[in-house]
Amino acid sequence: MNRRNTLRLLGAALTSLLAVALPQAQAADSFPSRPVRFIVPLGPGSGSDTITRLVARLVTPELNGQSTFIENKPGGDTVLAVQSLLASPADGYSVLMLSPSSMVINPLINDSLPYDAQKDLRPLATMLRSAAVLVTGASSPYKTYAEAMAAAKKSPKTVSMASYSNHYRIGALMLQQGAGVEFNYIPYKSPGQVQTDLMGGQVDLALLDVGGALPLIAAGKVRPLAVTGKERHPKLANVPTVRERGQPNYDLYVWIGLGVAAKTPEPAVKTLEAALLKAMTQPEFKTYVTETAGAEVYTVGSKEMGEMIASESARYRALSKQVDLSQK
Repeated sequence: MNRRNTLRLLGAALTSLLAVALPQAQAADSFPSRPVRFIVPLGPGSGSDTITRLVARLVTPELNGQSTFIENKPGGDTVLAVQSLLASPADGYSVLMLSPSSMVINPLINDSLPYDAQKDLRPLATMLRSAAVLVTGASSPYKTYAEAMAAAKKSPKTVSMASYSNHYRIGALMLQQGAGVEFNYIPYKSPGQVQTDLMGGQVDLALLDVGGALPLIAAGKVRPLAVTGKERHPKLANVPTVRERGQPNYDLYVWIGLGVAAKTPEPAVKTLEAALLKAMTQPEFKTYVTETAGAEVYTVGSKEMGEMIASESARYRALSKQVDLSQK
């Protein structure tokens, strides 16, 4: 092959490479150029759905004005939503609402999980964080946290604890371990059912998210015994923390964040992360989180969110060596 033919072939090869690379680079530079889907692993009307809808609306101006839309994929304790994300192109146009269930708890208790949280999912940003509150019914004989724990210690498995999510179930197991008691666990499918049975006296105790519990507490339908945060909740200032009641290392928070498929191009990841963090600086977001949801604005980016998930995973993995976290 002579030098002229060699140069001709090299030129053709370079042209082909540029033909492929340029559209990809242009696509990355113009992201997003079409609507972005937000996948929520719970049904419409849930607190997680509502906050994701709010953020999806607020982020639109930060995404070149591209519209956003919500797709609810409840089922399988977030597994169906994760599968929906991973079945879509990893291009940044599908964003998943993340929680401790999908990123920390499921990988710990489910050996047949159809995804690897660390390898398949990429955190973008957190939205909020909320402590839970241990409550009992208004007609319950337990007026204080100490009374409930004393009864549970005196007669193991006689004080019932409602459980409607793996995260709160593990929080109750941590509570049980620290107090040296043993509850009678009653499984539920939704917080609404738990609230009904608490008010009716069919179950003694439950951990509920503060936002859902506040209206019931204000109406005198349930009685708060302790909050699970490191400090007292501003809307429940007279309710002690579990730490104040003898478990100095106890804390339990539910956080909500957003993520994408791990193979999503870096430019799209950075664009989404920056847009989300900016959207969540708006007063409307803060007002909703603190006043309506009774939660804490907790916005950190991809790196910090990943570190938080790793820390929680290590914490619960250590707990699994002391108590049985398996689903029962």
